[in-house]
Amino acid sequence: MKQNQSNRLAALARALGFAALAAAALAQPAAHAADDFPSKPLRMVVPFSPGGSTDVIARLVAREMSKQLGQTVVVENKDGASGAIATDFVAKAAPDGYTMCYCTTGSIAILPLIDAKLSYKPERDLSAVTHAVNQPFVVVVRSNLGVDNFKDLVAMSKSGRKLSFGSPGTATPSHLTGELLNLATGMDMRHVPYRGDTPAVQDMLGGHIDAMMLSAISVKALVESGKVKALAVSSTTRLKTLPELPTIAELGYAGFQTNNLQAIFVPAGTPPDVIAKLNAAAVAGLRTAEAVEKIGGQGLIIVADSPASATRSMREESARWAPVVNKLDLKR
Repeated sequence: MKQNQSNRLAALARALGFAALAAAALAQPAAHAADDFPSKPLRMVVPFSPGGSTDVIARLVAREMSKQLGQTVVVENKDGASGAIATDFVAKAAPDGYTMCYCTTGSIAILPLIDAKLSYKPERDLSAVTHAVNQPFVVVVRSNLGVDNFKDLVAMSKSGRKLSFGSPGTATPSHLTGELLNLATGMDMRHVPYRGDTPAVQDMLGGHIDAMMLSAISVKALVESGKVKALAVSSTTRLKTLPELPTIAELGYAGFQTNNLQAIFVPAGTPPDVIAKLNAAAVAGLRTAEAVEKIGGQGLIIVADSPASATRSMREESARWAPVVNKLDLKR
């Protein structure tokens, strides 16, 4: 009986040994695939149409990543639904690292707060690669409004003057930055939504609205032309492109900060070593002298951090905007 038991144990050991070898053999192709990544061109999906400020920066990032990875990173624009179409597309893509989303605050932090039926959930369906850059907002007013600085604007609003501000759409980061300004300063500027920045700027120049929260990319030429006045920036530090402008925080509104976060995400389930390679390429690319000059010259702030830090940034953005969304009752 003892002999039979020994034989059974030996057979089991052999079987387990063969199973281990088989498992190792099955695991081998996956390891090689990770080692060879990327072995073909990649694509970066941008949630906005070509030529916009986000698209411009995404293409700079894609080009720098291409150099680092030795493979072309093709930019593919899928605009619509405030970024939800592109973000959902990437969330449902194969989790192999070949499809990335150059996502922004809108689709990652704001839409999930206002749309319970959204087809994706960022923390469940996406994995962060890096928080690429921050795009601060500049508070601008039409040049004939009669204010010279930000404090004048606040005083004018509090005096009972009915002021308005435009945005590229309801629940966009630009819109919510204006609403957060109202809450922080006691102003009561009325929001006027548009279909994009361009028609809103045209109406501001025509005197139909008084103010906007614009990206620094859009502001510099307008300011230099004398068509608008720039009053303050929403970042925690002054911008290199507009160093004379104070931050809202330094004007007495401690803690005020908003940015349009721009980050790279891949589908959840993408192997960690693949994400690590993408992160290394993005970070190295964003920190080259050429990228620093070009991106910084657009008035953006390079972050280029780790996947874990980028994930924290996404959560912080959600926490920042939740009270504003709730107060405005933007649920849909």
